[in-house]
Amino acid sequence: MRGQIGAFLQRLASGTQALHLPSPTGDGLARGDGHFHLAPELFLQLGGWTRFRFPHDELLLAPGEALLLPPKLRHAEQVGAGPDGTPFSNIVIYAADAALTCHLAHEAAPGEPHILHLEARQTPAGQHLHDWLLDAARFGQAGGPDATLAAAQSRALLTAACAGVLRALDDAQAAARPEPPLVAQVRVLIENQLGDHTLSVRRLAGQCGCTADYLSHLFHQTSGEHLVAYLNRLRMARATRLLRESALAGKEVAWACGFASQSYFIRTFREHFGITPKAWRSGREQVGESRPG
Repeated sequence: MRGQIGAFLQRLASGTQALHLPSPTGDGLARGDGHFHLAPELFLQLGGWTRFRFPHDELLLAPGEALLLPPKLRHAEQVGAGPDGTPFSNIVIYAADAALTCHLAHEAAPGEPHILHLEARQTPAGQHLHDWLLDAARFGQAGGPDATLAAAQSRALLTAACAGVLRALDDAQAAARPEPPLVAQVRVLIENQLGDHTLSVRRLAGQCGCTADYLSHLFHQTSGEHLVAYLNRLRMARATRLLRESALAGKEVAWACGFASQSYFIRTFREHFGITPKAWRSGREQVGESRPG
């Protein structure tokens, strides 16, 4: 995996890497198939193809191409082997806060990507990687007379990010304290399915090939947090981000965070924060209005 990332890095540095930088529409979180993230996500296609479906567009990623998805862009993925029978495979890089995950995917079920190999790091470099990928996505969406310069900045930031990923993966200190692979895998699975109200510990266990009791015990033993509590905490963190950073109505925020009904979302939110989502958003807006400019 490191060698493949290194090859993409060399092509980015030389300006020969085919790169897709889609722009989110105003309704990038519109209801539909797929999922979204609050941080950018980098795909490096190795073999076969990946078809990405967005709310109002789609894109076919071919071998040797890279795709940087901006935050808050809903997408569904379908994968397949190439015309010559080359099996699907790609690398997915994701950084948020101090966490970095980098996984190699394959086609374990027809049309569906699954994790084949995963490396996860808790590293201070994670925030820098997130910021570089985020700025690269923003520059990549620029148009007009500055488009050429913006594209050059975007490629430079992606080059730095890929180099940073390789350094983080080889960081002996970060690698010395890894989580059990099953725990790292379930964190990725939750991140990819957080908006699905049917997501459960039992379903996660089935995807990981173990029992729900074993997965719950291992997760709690490793992290000190119950798996259900972790899932709810991530949903609440996503809710506050969307309430703060978007104009989505409360019922749409509930849906995007994996709640089957708005009433259940409001009740859960109040249990966590002591106020309703509407009051929380209103309080944030009032603080913003009263803050000196």
